[in-house]
Amino acid sequence: MEWRLPSKDMNGADMRVDKNASKRLAETANIVNTINGGTVFPTFKTTTEKDHYRLEVSVPTIIPDDIKVEVNGSDLMIYQNVHVNAYTLPNMLGLIKISADVELENIHAEYEDDLLVVIMPFSELSGGFQKDIDIYRH
Repeated sequence: MEWRLPSKDMNGADMRVDKNASKRLAETANIVNTINGGTVFPTFKTTTEKDHYRLEVSVPTIIPDDIKVEVNGSDLMIYQNVHVNAYTLPNMLGLIKISADVELENIHAEYEDDLLVVIMPFSELSGGFQKDIDIYRH
């Protein structure tokens, strides 16, 4: 007795595999992998310390020199420069809204052992500022 996979489903639709579709899907996956630099997606962890926020970004497989951190308004952007042929393309890894209590000018980052650490110090006015507001009555 010979076993064969059915060529039609229960509704009579053709179930055969389109070999060209499989090839096109594999090519698309390869293009996406190339654009992403063959990377694993990063993971983000934020903690609140005594005088700053600490953002840890695990960036395995990414070349450290290709990682960029930028402040734009109230956004912290972390991206990777991907080199494709003669072009360098930015690949956004993460976009984080910066809290209003952060001193933007003193944000800094360190990299070691596949871990990017961004330190966002609190502003001197955050948390410790208090003022009674007088209510003027007419």
